[in-house]
Amino acid sequence: MEPSGVVWSDFSFVAASGYRERVLNALSRKPKFPKDVARETTLRITHVSRALREMGGRGLVECLNPEAKARGRIYGVTEAGASLLGYFDRSNRRFVPASARGTPYLGFVPKIRGSSVLRFLAALRESKGHEALEGAIRSWSIDPRQLGEDSWISVDSCAELLELVESRFGDGSYSFIRALFAAAGPSFPTIQGELARRMPLTALAERAPVVYAKEWNFGRLEVETGPRRAVFRHFDWMPTPAMCAVFHGIYEGILRWRGIDGQVRKTGCVRAGDSCCEYHVTW
Repeated sequence: MEPSGVVWSDFSFVAASGYRERVLNALSRKPKFPKDVARETTLRITHVSRALREMGGRGLVECLNPEAKARGRIYGVTEAGASLLGYFDRSNRRFVPASARGTPYLGFVPKIRGSSVLRFLAALRESKGHEALEGAIRSWSIDPRQLGEDSWISVDSCAELLELVESRFGDGSYSFIRALFAAAGPSFPTIQGELARRMPLTALAERAPVVYAKEWNFGRLEVETGPRRAVFRHFDWMPTPAMCAVFHGIYEGILRWRGIDGQVRKTGCVRAGDSCCEYHVTW
């Protein structure tokens, strides 16, 4: 059974931030102090407090002793929050295995290759300058100086980076993220290697799942090709607005790099109730 419109709206809200889902899951078994949530999820207390405040405003969690001082307040899920958690557990639309929900992701951590993040940061530095870049990511939970070409970072950390950049330079539409990845995407080492082979665009599109598997350790990409078109379908991944903008931009950037006058349209989205996020590319 598909969830109601309210649950889908809540799903979109929580899925738009890895922090929110982790905090909500941490409260699934019993009410807790923010410091306990931070310890269980390995999130900073400031991120936990922000997630609690945001989900409290949404009616998904509530403070059970509002008269207490901040450090002594206990938070638990509301009826709406419990309904959403139940949907997460029944759903195959999220990348986190059901067995890992409510835990600090022991055994499986969705990750992205560090080289791709470095290329994105380089594109941002070129676009906005070094000082602007440093200011935007100053509060990022990862020290970018520790990132290497062969390192991997968690998807939550990548999502955090994208939100920091969008909040600093974007307008809330994520078009800035999309444009940056259109510029940076062709420079990702795995994509660059495929582009260097100069194969026909249809053959290049059919190689996309191989490239995806080298860049991400979770999710599934399926490709359907036809005359001067390709459809890319993303399953079991992190369908936040920023992540959706990432792939929209990458597909546009590849067309641009090849000098092809084409179009990329997003024709399906998990947040809208579809089974996958779908991008239709024509040229």
